[in-house]
This record gives sequence, structure tokens and C-alpha cells, in this order.
Amino acid sequence: MPPRALSPLLPGNARPPLLIGILVAAGGTALETLAIYPLKHVAPVDSLIVVYLLTVVVVATYWGMLLGLSTTLVSALAFNFFQLPPVGSLRLADSRDWVALAAFVVVAVVVGLVGELARNRAAEAEQRRREADLATEMARVLLGGTRLDVAVAAASQRLASAIGVSSAAIELHAVAASERRRTFPLRDGETVIGTLVLPATLSATEQQRVAERIVPALQSVLAAALHRADLQAEVVETALLRRNDEMKTAVLRSVSHDLRTPLTAILSAAGALDPHTSGPSEAAEARAVVLEAATRLHRLVEKLLDLSLLQAGAPEHRSDLYSLEDVLHEAVADIDADGSTPLFRLSLDEDLPLLEGDAGQLERAFANLFENAARYSAGKPVSVRAHVVGERLRVRIVDQGPGIRASELDRIFLPFYRSPTERPGHLGAGLGLAIARGFVEVNGGRITVESLPGQGTTFVVEFQLTHGADAGDQGAPAPVRTRAKA
Repeated sequence: MPPRALSPLLPGNARPPLLIGILVAAGGTALETLAIYPLKHVAPVDSLIVVYLLTVVVVATYWGMLLGLSTTLVSALAFNFFQLPPVGSLRLADSRDWVALAAFVVVAVVVGLVGELARNRAAEAEQRRREADLATEMARVLLGGTRLDVAVAAASQRLASAIGVSSAAIELHAVAASERRRTFPLRDGETVIGTLVLPATLSATEQQRVAERIVPALQSVLAAALHRADLQAEVVETALLRRNDEMKTAVLRSVSHDLRTPLTAILSAAGALDPHTSGPSEAAEARAVVLEAATRLHRLVEKLLDLSLLQAGAPEHRSDLYSLEDVLHEAVADIDADGSTPLFRLSLDEDLPLLEGDAGQLERAFANLFENAARYSAGKPVSVRAHVVGERLRVRIVDQGPGIRASELDRIFLPFYRSPTERPGHLGAGLGLAIARGFVEVNGGRITVESLPGQGTTFVVEFQLTHGADAGDQGAPAPVRTRAKA
């Protein structure tokens, strides 16, 4: 029979109820007494006292030595009364019977002690197995989780269940004992790295078992978990530092290129002017070059400042009621100041509700979106549509450019990202879309992109309508209308 099949028959940690033990002892002794009657015809009666050993062994093994000794005495009395002459009396006719009874008692006591020892060994082995399983479970929980605080909470619940207490807690700091709790320091060398807190109801034996068998394994696993958490933090910090270095390198490369181009144009135009020979036409041409280059340089510096504020998480923000219509017109006027960019076709619903936010930031956001659309529109008109959809105000900016590949849709809003398919003459600084998303989100909106290669690109900006903004259309003073250009 395999060991697993025998495991239900082995004694466990908890003894069966005493009443059942008494019934087993009484019933077993009675059955054995009856069994001796037919056996007397085939064996000497003096030797049949060993039949009672079966009940003595079972009772001593499962219910302890005290009940086993009691069963031994009852068995000896039953054998004397029912089997030894004179039958029906406790007196013995032959002195040799005393020897037999004494030998039976000695043998029964020894067998009972062996059974008790076997039970204790089995209980000890079971306890150690559970403690080994508990150590393995602690290692799995504490070393397998991504967050140490969550893993510690789960390990505490598992400990309470294994120890058999109402509650248990693993604290990652020193905790003092009190009348209601018992504490067990957890150390890594000489340093206290935590405390196991258990209820004060633990007995002295249980406290000793916890201190000698559970605490050493727990503190080893907890120390490993803390070291692992430190290593993970170092890995994350290293990754952030590497990313910052990559970002700084990208910034330097991009800024150096984008600053060099307008500065070179300004220096070239200024160097071409000769105060002795240059005429009005040369001066006008140089002026146009300088203005164009300086405007480009000014926009780049503004974008860098906007991006630095957004990445620092602290852009200056005003929350006032504003007209989205005015914001869109001002953004178009800012991009199409010289009339060189494609025509922007604005289609805005009448009586658009006022919104709450920073109109200046949103003007810069839409200006960047319009500039991006104009760069890729290949001279074709850019459509701007604003209308209310349910509880949202939606703006769609549609160009007729080459579109964006699906693999790039999640990256176009990253700072300094430039599409590898861009033509050199169309390269920008890679900042506009990152700034647009940042300012839109700061003002409670969201921006998404829809595009297919060869079919143009649509940027969708949405703002949630609020009751306060709706009420502002009637009860609040109207926002100041700025100059608009379509």
C-alpha cells in the first residue's frame, strides 16, 4: 500500500476526542475477551493475554499513554476475571498467573510508549513539513510580487493561517511588544529589517516554536525581498538616467541643428550687406531673410520653453472662460501671418459654448497642430471643423498629406520625434505635437490622431462640456474678443 494511502491512518497533530478513546478501549477489550474463548481450545490460556495488546497499542498511539495505561489495567483485570481460574473472581489459583499478568503489563507499557513515541515523531515530522511548506510559500509570495507592500500583506495572511492565530502582521520597521501583541524582530545581520507581530494569546511553547523555526526562515526571505526591491529600484533609476541622457543627447542634436539654420541665415544676410555698395533692394532682401530666420528662431525658443514647463509639470495656468472660436482664429492668424501657408478652411458651428481654461495655452496648442498640418498638406487646404457632439466639444483638423504609418501613431507625440519618411526640407524640431498634447491635457481636453498612409491625417481635439461653462454663456461676462483672421 503506498504511503499516501496510509496517511489517513497515521496519527495527526490533534488527538481524537477522549470519549471516543474510552469507547474504543472498552469496546476493544470486550471484543478481545470474547475472542479468547474459542482460542482456548487451540492454545494455552496463559499465552492468550497478548491478544489485548492490539487495543492497548491503538489507544496509546492515538489518545496518549495515560489512557493506554488505563486500558492495560482494564485488560489485565478482564483477563483475570473471565479467563484465569478461578473464573469469575479476581483471585488467582496459580502463582504463575501473577507472572503472566506482570509480564503483560510490562510489555503493554513498553508497547504503549513505543506507540506514543511514534505519534510524537509523526506529529513532529508533519509540523516540520508544514514549516518547510510555509517557508517555500513565504519565498514565493515575497519574492514573486512586483510590489513589496502588497506581498508583505499577502504573506502576513498566509502566516496567520499557518500558525493558527486570528491575525499576523509583518512590519518593515521595529515594533515594541505590548499586552495585546507579541513581537519577533526580523534581522539581516545586526540590522533590524522588520518585525513579526502576533497576538498575545500565543502560549510559551508556540512562541518558542515561532522564534526558533519560523522567524529564521522569514527574516532570510524578507532580507532577500528587500535586497531585490533595492535592485529593482536601482534598475529603474538606471533606466531613467539612461533615458534622460538619451533625451539630452536628442535635445542637443535637435536644438543645435535647428538653431544653426536660422542663425546661419541671419549671419549670411548681415554679411551680405555692405554699407558702401548695398542698395535698397539688397537691404530689403536681407531684411526679409533676417525676419524669416528670426521668426523661426523665436518660435523654436518658445517651443523649448513650453516643453520645459510641461515636462516639469508646472506650466502657468489660468482658468477663465474663453471662446474656442477666437482661439482657433488667433491660431490660424499666427501660422498664416504672411499668407505663405495653405488656406485654412474653418467650419465652426454657431453659438459654440464657452469653455473654461487657459486661452493662451490652447492657442499655442492649436497653432502647433495647424503648423504640423500645413507642413504636410503639400499646398492643399487644411480643414478645421468645430462642433458639439453630445457632452463634448470636438475639433477636427484634417490635412491632405501623405498620412502616418500605424507603427508611428503612438510615437508622434513624443518630444523630438521625427518620422523617418520625412523629406529633409520638411523637417521640424519635433516639438509641436508634444506641446499641443501637453497644453490640451492640462486644460482638461484630450487629443487623438486618425490616419492612413496616402489618405491624409486627422487630429481630433475634444473638451468635456461642463454646467459651469454653459452657465457662463448667460450669467458671466463675455470674454474679450481678439483679432481674428480666417
